[in-house]
Amino acid sequence: MDWEDRTSPRQEPGRTLRTMTPDDIPATVALVNSVGWTSGLADWARYLAWSPDGCFVIEEDGRGLIGSVSTTPYGTALGWIGGLVVAPDRQRQGLGRRLMRAALDTLVTRQTERIMLDATDAGLPLYRALGFREIGIIERWEGRASTYLGPRAQRMRPDNFEAVAQLDKVLFRIRRHHILMRLLDEFPDLAWVDVQRGQAEGYLLARRSSNGVTIGPWMAWSAASAERLLRTALEAVQGEQVRVHIPANNARARILSSDHNLKRGRDFTRMAYGDAPLPPAEPMAELAITSLATG
Repeated sequence: MDWEDRTSPRQEPGRTLRTMTPDDIPATVALVNSVGWTSGLADWARYLAWSPDGCFVIEEDGRGLIGSVSTTPYGTALGWIGGLVVAPDRQRQGLGRRLMRAALDTLVTRQTERIMLDATDAGLPLYRALGFREIGIIERWEGRASTYLGPRAQRMRPDNFEAVAQLDKVLFRIRRHHILMRLLDEFPDLAWVDVQRGQAEGYLLARRSSNGVTIGPWMAWSAASAERLLRTALEAVQGEQVRVHIPANNARARILSSDHNLKRGRDFTRMAYGDAPLPPAEPMAELAITSLATG
């Protein structure tokens, strides 16, 4: 290398920020897994189905995908940002900020009332700089599913769905029919409802992936209903690895998880954008979120 080569400005590779397509999903999953996260083809297919114009990638000439982010809309009441990943050897170059700006611009353009996300420790500085504030902690609980004695909930049937969706709207306070329907369609054998005196008192959905079973959403009016649902789910997946993400302010969910052989793992920081008010949910009724990427 001669003197002129050493002193010439370095030419940056061409990089394109664009909307994700279904063809990008395998490369996105490989990218996400390269940073140690567990995500599968079905997960990103869901994100893209829920927001076909709100998931983004950065593509580099000669390299392929080096960044991704998803948004999940709940009408205009709530928008969730997730799946923000930049290739390890392309970090600290402003790419995460570019992806976040695309996600935020999309949700703001839709006149979204509140924008939220669940952050890892690594992402906190960026999110704070972009105007997010910390509002809570989400705890990951994990363990091997076992069987416990006691009353059970029942398998959710198609004719239960409207009652479950209505209960969820009362407890979550924001309509998410599209989220529940997709999970029920994909995993009909991992869906339960607790019916007492002819009324739905709670429900639990779960999904299976290469690294085990993830429980959520898990919603119930009472501790007794919540336990019937958890007991039923754990019996159905006995021996498998189970993961559940619990809002730290829900002592009921933490006690039940501990009582049923699950152990607390890492924490995530729940954040909201700007000064928008938080969703008016029933905090003790939300025992587990759907996922970190979708809220």
